[in-house]
Amino acid sequence: MEFKFVNDNAELNQALFRITHGLYIVTTRAEERLNGQCLDALMQVTNAPPRISIGMGKGSLTHEMIETSGRFVVSVLDREDPACGDVIRRFGFQSGRDADKFAGFAYEVTELGIPFLPNAVAIYECMVLPDLTTDLGTHSLFVASVDRAGTREGGEPLTYNEYRKHLRKGG
Repeated sequence: MEFKFVNDNAELNQALFRITHGLYIVTTRAEERLNGQCLDALMQVTNAPPRISIGMGKGSLTHEMIETSGRFVVSVLDREDPACGDVIRRFGFQSGRDADKFAGFAYEVTELGIPFLPNAVAIYECMVLPDLTTDLGTHSLFVASVDRAGTREGGEPLTYNEYRKHLRKGG
């Protein structure tokens, strides 16, 4: 079968959906306010020292709060968690400007008071390295040190591709 080459933005995005990566919840705290959002643009960029990068839209409240606080936590979603779909809807389909995403939601906090999901497969507590942050126009690429991490037994990370397949099935 031959490749179909495209250059239309919508078709390019369809091709980019073939990239495999996880789906995460990034949370932060600025002053007394908590917020978080779904994110699929995350990768480990170094292992010594341990660093990750996240690509985040500048228009989001989470972006503003990370710029203010310089800190965030990543929760790796568990594909086996029956509440995973509800978590994605809570953090991915509403704005923290319009709703308190943590109201009535069970969460824990790090020593710095940043919320994380207790049912996550792993969590990464991060500090932004401002000199390595890059302005990408509509997004920022935050590079951050992973200062602490936590894992738990069981569970499997949810991939973005699995999530998209689930969406197409109407889940």
